[in-house]
Amino acid sequence: MNRNVDVIIVGAGPIGLYLASLFENANKSYLLLEASDHVGGQLVNLYPEKDIVDIPGIECIKAKDYIALVSSKVSFDHVLLNQNVLSIDEINNEVITKTKDNEFHSKYAVISVGLGFSKPRPLGVNNEEEAKNILYSLKDFTFLKDKRVAIFGGGDSALDWAKAISELSDDTHLIHRRLEFRGNPETIKNSHNLKVHLPYVPKEIDFKDGLARSVTISKVISEGEKEEEIIIPVDYILVNYGNVPTNTPFNLDYDGNFIKVDENLRSKGNIYVIGDACSYENKKRRIAPGNNEADKLFKLLAI
Repeated sequence: MNRNVDVIIVGAGPIGLYLASLFENANKSYLLLEASDHVGGQLVNLYPEKDIVDIPGIECIKAKDYIALVSSKVSFDHVLLNQNVLSIDEINNEVITKTKDNEFHSKYAVISVGLGFSKPRPLGVNNEEEAKNILYSLKDFTFLKDKRVAIFGGGDSALDWAKAISELSDDTHLIHRRLEFRGNPETIKNSHNLKVHLPYVPKEIDFKDGLARSVTISKVISEGEKEEEIIIPVDYILVNYGNVPTNTPFNLDYDGNFIKVDENLRSKGNIYVIGDACSYENKKRRIAPGNNEADKLFKLLAI
């Protein structure tokens, strides 16, 4: 397959889908390439039940429902799944995007791969990989009703989990290594069944018959303070330390694990990056700022 379009969008997560919806509404020529066999990215893979509350015009919506909403605004005639992009290069003012079996030609390419290929960041204790009841993603909360649950993390997703699970179980613990959360603490403000432990880190798990039976947490102390430990019996341990990303194979300028862009979201030539994949000063990795980047880029390209 060799197709010529105005814009190739790489990555059909929430930001890539939103940008595609802008081109769709304007009846512009584009293709949206996705490496997996479905759209939605991490929102459907890891956090489908997460409440999204920062999108203008939408008070609160589940992650899976938001993906369904934005997907409904995109024609799937312009979406190609199972297209793992191997390279993006610009030759003679034409961008060439290659997958294993296809080559696509366009005026512009927009990379919106989120964190790309990644794996969950582990808890960091012995026997972790053998414990069947240590989970790193949730697509359903109902099985945790009346279970003893310890949640590790301090971002928005961990707080969302804590809120939802504490409504199902009165033995829910949230453990974070700092005194302040990275996410919005208002999320758990009225979670009366939730026990919060700050600042604590995991020390060890009591492991038996393939399951974690309890987790010991240790207080982060300053010099001269007395060490404190708490043993929490568990049925499940949930780890939300985010993901460890791996660099995409594009020949672009990286800042750590993210692609550097200028004030116009340009990486180089006619190759642009939006969403979690890009890096610039004061970058915010949330859906609403990512959508703002898509809006800005749509206007800049003015195809």
